[in-house]
Amino acid sequence: MKPEYGPTIVQLLAPRSLAVRVAAAVLAVAILVVAVVIALTSRPDESAVLVREPITLNLIHGPQWEPVERRGTLVALRNESPAGLFLDAYAIRELRLPPYRGAVGGMLPVYADAYIRALERRYRSFELVGEGRARLNNAIGYALTFRARLGPRRLYGRHYLLVEEEPEGGRHGVILEIESTPAAGTPNAATIGNHGALKMPLRSFRFGEDRKGGTA
Repeated sequence: MKPEYGPTIVQLLAPRSLAVRVAAAVLAVAILVVAVVIALTSRPDESAVLVREPITLNLIHGPQWEPVERRGTLVALRNESPAGLFLDAYAIRELRLPPYRGAVGGMLPVYADAYIRALERRYRSFELVGEGRARLNNAIGYALTFRARLGPRRLYGRHYLLVEEEPEGGRHGVILEIESTPAAGTPNAATIGNHGALKMPLRSFRFGEDRKGGTA
């Protein structure tokens, strides 16, 4: 080492006692471990999305996704092949439930009946293949799984009607919509969101600003 860059840590510690040198070495290792952890947990290929109004929520998505403009959405993402073929879609809309008594788990299936009729009008060749309770981190709700047609292509979808787990009796939430196609590697409606580009933004969704406790 050139003299103008010295002295080194070793040179500084040489006159010190053994206990001081050991403590310094332990500290240096700890700093190195922290640096490695930060490097491993930092993902430059991920994008964080934070929405504060009209309801606060956040999520993370991969580089495949492009933000798009969709009327009535708080978040809208689209995933296409390099040739421009539609693969997946992810969108979040505001949900306001009517007044109800009891737990939201009893209200949402009733609300879903009218919502299914709206889906029948929205999607060509709509066919409901499953429905039931759902949970995404600190969100609870009801999910509707279906298949439809996108022109000559098969389309799979799932819509989540979600409110915050706490406090009980919440009426303000979101509708989280995911859509996918066989070209994205989705073989059927039941597997949508379990793999591929949709997995991260779906599993990372949370109400609020805090990422603590998320599954992605």
